[in-house]
Amino acid sequence: MIEILFTIVHILICLLLVLTVLLQAGKGGGLAGSIGGGMSSSSVLGGRTASTFLTKATAILATAFLVSCLVQSVAFQTAVTSPTTATQRVMEEGSLPVIPEPLGAAGSLLDEPVTEEVPPSAEAVPAAAEETGGTQ
Repeated sequence: MIEILFTIVHILICLLLVLTVLLQAGKGGGLAGSIGGGMSSSSVLGGRTASTFLTKATAILATAFLVSCLVQSVAFQTAVTSPTTATQRVMEEGSLPVIPEPLGAAGSLLDEPVTEEVPPSAEAVPAAAEETGGTQ
């Protein structure tokens, strides 16, 4: 239950941080200049006070974001007793998986091609005898 509460607070901090960064006036004026339908940011947020407030808010929210990340990573660690990846399991067991032999196991592609001696068929023998002149 407390994990959910920390997660919700973390998401709120993230959203507020994004909002404060977007509201800051940059080279293009930021979103602070477009709030209020064309009024300048000085009339909406008070000129110099707006940039000072947004700068402080950004620094505070960034710090809160980092602290929230650290608290969640430390407080909600789970004790890992078993290996978490397949590589860790294989290393712990000390055995490698059996790899089946490839289909072309007679040789590699760079070796001489394998030729099998095929006996001549019964039909080919009489035809060869006729061509040579009778006997074999």
